[in-house]
Amino acid sequence: MRPDMVKESGPEGLYRERYSSRKIRFLLLVCLLGIACLIWLRMGGPSVPCVFHKLTGLECPGCGVTRMILALSRLDLQAAMKANAFLTVTLPYLTALLIYSAYKWIRNEKAGAKAEAAAVVYCIGLILFGIFRNLT
Repeated sequence: MRPDMVKESGPEGLYRERYSSRKIRFLLLVCLLGIACLIWLRMGGPSVPCVFHKLTGLECPGCGVTRMILALSRLDLQAAMKANAFLTVTLPYLTALLIYSAYKWIRNEKAGAKAEAAAVVYCIGLILFGIFRNLT
């Protein structure tokens, strides 16, 4: 038995992988695509317009994310806050939540009720931000 395999409890005595190298490769590919997208945008390439904003004239909770990421890549916190204040402030929390969820996903484990509740609370906060940003 390989060291990355563990015996699954059950009548059939099946083995499952402790972690998935395919999932690790997928996450690395996503990270590389994100870096390539950042380079593309920094070089002046066109970004994807917000369909919600085009249709309604309102800003969705994600409006300004591209400008925020570009500003953060230049270490311009003031411009990042202007582009999308909620995501700028909560980016460390969101990053930690995503890393934890990815770790559990790679290890073929469930993230757990606390992580799911944290994600739901975050999404509610993001939606409320989207509503309040259009009221002011």
